[in-house]
Amino acid sequence: MEDTDRGILRELAMDARASLEHLARVSGLAASSVKRRIARLEETGVIRGYTVRVDQRQLGLGVQALIGLYVAPSTSRAELIASLNEQEEIVRAWTTAGNADAQVLVQVRDTDHLEQVILRLQQMPGFAHTRTQILLTELVHRSS
Repeated sequence: MEDTDRGILRELAMDARASLEHLARVSGLAASSVKRRIARLEETGVIRGYTVRVDQRQLGLGVQALIGLYVAPSTSRAELIASLNEQEEIVRAWTTAGNADAQVLVQVRDTDHLEQVILRLQQMPGFAHTRTQILLTELVHRSS
């Protein structure tokens, strides 16, 4: 991938609604060239879609936390995924290499709501225990 494509992707990651004119100006290309490059990035799957960043605080969900999940060895990946999908507060989830078997990102109203989510997870079959970190200030956000 060329540096020009990376620059276009960087701009789109900051603002998925950036105009072709803006992208052309920052890349030094004609708008038609930028449009072709974006189409190619979409066709090859580099760009998988466009999204909206919502301020969850405006929706009353002002607390984010990462919860490390320690899963019983007998729990299958399918069971883990099914259990996690039942929890509407979980907005992202990953398997991990490290202490925890998985990490989930939760978005909740407050610490009481967070405690309810943690207790719910700890009571689910296949979960040994959890470890939680409350997120404070976001320092960097890049789209992935």
